[in-house]
Amino acid sequence: MPNLLRACGRTVVQSCSFAGRNLPRPLLAVVAVLAAAAAAVGCGRQHPVALPPPPAGSASAASAPAASPPTARDQVISAYISYWQASGQAIDAGRPSRARAILAPYVTADSLPSMIAVLQQDWQQHAVAYGSPVLHIRSVVIRQGTATVHDCIDLSHAGLRNARTGRVFPRSFGSPRANYYASLVRDGGHWLVSNVVPVVASCDP
Repeated sequence: MPNLLRACGRTVVQSCSFAGRNLPRPLLAVVAVLAAAAAAVGCGRQHPVALPPPPAGSASAASAPAASPPTARDQVISAYISYWQASGQAIDAGRPSRARAILAPYVTADSLPSMIAVLQQDWQQHAVAYGSPVLHIRSVVIRQGTATVHDCIDLSHAGLRNARTGRVFPRSFGSPRANYYASLVRDGGHWLVSNVVPVVASCDP
């Protein structure tokens, strides 16, 4: 998960709006690259981080059924997964300007400065993403321009490694049942992650 989540995960129920001031100094979190199509994702289903490209279909485009437009729930889940993908890409970017450009389409503008500050602490350790988490989205609640995603994430195989030595940072791995609530807001027709709340109690995927 992104640095933000691991840092906040040390608190029992601490609302975390990417406020870097209270983050611990050591390597702060696992980052992930999630590349998945979210339109058909259902509550409680397993969401692997990386999916292989679909095989080329033999049917012609003319014979394929018309796709239904994505629902609001589909859009929220897609934005949430894209946020994870961007988080992994941002830490691997290794520099603020590139990381900022990667994250900007997926998080609120006021989140960016403190997120970059947290990433810089990892960059000082030459850290890049290692492994990947598995999402288990339990529920999505949408209310008038805001949304909450409850996710029971398996972080036990997602961590950080030193890009120079290849050595893995053992304390960068997380819980196999990490319980998180992510808040999103709709801005300019797009859903953006604004806030993450960790809960110390474990969850069931």
